[in-house]
Amino acid sequence: MICPFFFGFIETSAGQNISTLQKTRIEQQIDSVFQCSIKAAEQLAYDQLSKGVDDRHKAGFISNGTYFAQYDSLIDLVKARSQGIAKQSISVKQSKITVLSEQIVLLVATGNSNIEVTDGSTFSVKFFWTFVYEKSGNEWKVIQSHQSDFR
Repeated sequence: MICPFFFGFIETSAGQNISTLQKTRIEQQIDSVFQCSIKAAEQLAYDQLSKGVDDRHKAGFISNGTYFAQYDSLIDLVKARSQGIAKQSISVKQSKITVLSEQIVLLVATGNSNIEVTDGSTFSVKFFWTFVYEKSGNEWKVIQSHQSDFR
């Protein structure tokens, strides 16, 4: 009985094998979804942005050190805080997409957001983002995220 227990710790485990072609296709799909999300965020189109999120796992969302158990509470806060913002532009400096399986992908990105408020003043925010995507049907949706920024 002890031997099978120890073999469980000794056995090597491997992730899902994905062909290079499959991996490239998935990376392109994720990049496309991510770019659409950036455009929605730049346009302050939060309802459109929310279409790219699936909260059924209740994995949680972290924004600047605050944990949100449900996406709705995070997006409500973002909408409230965006009052007075005229527009924003988002510039991704670096991003990396890691395909973990045919169904799960990790995307990390850094960059800058330039924000113009309604009084004409502007400010810039550097950001660090991590998104976990899951394929649901034929669509990739964010199931968990971590976002941090600093000025």
